[in-house]
Order: sequence, then structure tokens, then C-alpha cells
Amino acid sequence: MKKIAIVLLGIIVSLISLNYTAKAQSYFSVEVKGKGKPMILIHGLYCTGEVWKETVDRYQKNYQCHIITVAGFGGSSPNLNDHFLESVKDDLITYVKNNKLKKPVLIGHSMGGFISLWAAASAPGLFDRVISVDGVPFMPALQMAGATAESSRPMAENMRKGISNATPEQTLQNSRSYLPMMMRDKERVEQIAQSAMKCDVKTQGEVLYEMFTTDLRETVAAIDCPAYIMGAWIGYKDYGTTRESALKGYQDQVKAIKNCTVEISDTAKHFIFYDEPAWFFSTMDSFLK
Repeated sequence: MKKIAIVLLGIIVSLISLNYTAKAQSYFSVEVKGKGKPMILIHGLYCTGEVWKETVDRYQKNYQCHIITVAGFGGSSPNLNDHFLESVKDDLITYVKNNKLKKPVLIGHSMGGFISLWAAASAPGLFDRVISVDGVPFMPALQMAGATAESSRPMAENMRKGISNATPEQTLQNSRSYLPMMMRDKERVEQIAQSAMKCDVKTQGEVLYEMFTTDLRETVAAIDCPAYIMGAWIGYKDYGTTRESALKGYQDQVKAIKNCTVEISDTAKHFIFYDEPAWFFSTMDSFLK
């Protein structure tokens, strides 16, 4: 009887463990490649972990790459709520703790950068360093001086409504229209446009809404690890943006972070790792050292 009781106890513990792990990752899936120091990579809007392919190829010899695809992206099942990005952020922190990842490097692009900065601020001592690739604490203020979460809400509502009601075909055509502003390579434009068509549009609309109505500029003051922000400005040159105004905009966004480096590319658009991979990897290597 004692042996049976021990076996049953083991089964119960296993089931509890399985349920807890599933719950901890309910807002994203993870693919792990490579060995070494842990590195977590988070994609941007309409994308999947596939955007980090070249980055993983470069670093997987020395880093254990945890490649995240957020729920509702790339054809994955959505798990939407009214505080979606915060839920993703909280799940990320839980994932690191549950898997006992020792001081991982946290890297995010755009939306992923926003989540990365939020996670690093919410869990001091957990991460070794954080890298945000054209992702900032409060996106509206980059283009609209004086913008607040409240003043941005009407525009955010309209964007959420428009995106959430789009058909896959409309999403594809819209992506093909605006993505050339974000990257130079036509093949890459089509790659991301096809990825966008597979995404859950309500999730994409909610993400953009939350990024326009969540201001982390004071929150990031809690980040206690080195932070590195990569920015881009050339894609907005025709709209009056200069290198000087762009650099100041990025610096103002992260001035509350105690140890933060800001650099901007003079040739890349929003998808920096696609437009200028040599510059991207050179600056990454320097910061990681």
C-alpha cells in the first residue's frame, strides 16, 4: 500500500507540474536552439520567431536561444484578454524562473522590445542585459511630442477597430503597402506580409492599442541591468525626421534607465537586422561583450 501511495503521489505531482508549466506558457510558444548562456528573442507585430533566424544562426554556438512566438501570431492559437501584453510579460518572467534560466540576455524587436523593457523593469535581478531593436517604452511620443496614453487613446481605438475587422486578404494588401516604409528588401516585405496574413487580427489590433496606451517611460527606471536601444530614422526622413531629432527622441524615451546606451542606424529602416545586418551584429557583439 505504501508503494502504491508513493506512485499515486508521484502521478499527482507530475500532473500539477504539467498544468503549471502549460499555464506559465499560455501566451507564447518557445523553440530552443544552441547551447551556452540563455538568450531570449521576442518578435514584433505580425511576425513570428522566424525573424530571428539569422540572429540565432550567429549566436547559437555560444548561446542557448529561446525563440518566442507570441499567441495569435503566425497562425498560432490566440489567447486574448484586455491586458494582453502585460500577460505576455508576466508569462515571460515565469518562464525564466520555472526553467531556472540564469541571467538570460533579453532581446526584442519593436513590440518585442517593448515587452523586453517591461519585463526587465518588472523583475530586477533576473536578466543579464536587455536589447531593444527599435522598440521603445512609449511609441506615440517618438512621432508626437507631448503625447500621453490618454491623448493617444482615440487614435489607438480607431487603429484597433480597423485592424481587428480586416480580412486576411486585406491584411496582406495593407502589409504590402506599408512594409516598404519599414524595410528595403522586397522579398522580406513579402515574407512578413505572408506572416501577417496568418495572424489573428484581433490580437494584432489589441497589441497596437496597448502599445499606444501604455506609457513605460517612468516604469523602466526600475531596470537594473545594462540596456541597449537600437533605433532607426531614415524611413521617416520624408516626414521631417532628422538624425538629431530621432536620436533625441530615443534618448528621451529611456533617460530614466540608469545604464542605457542608445545608437541609431543611418541607413536601416525599422527591421534593422534585415536592412543592415553587418551594423546590427557588430553593435550586438560589442554590447554582449
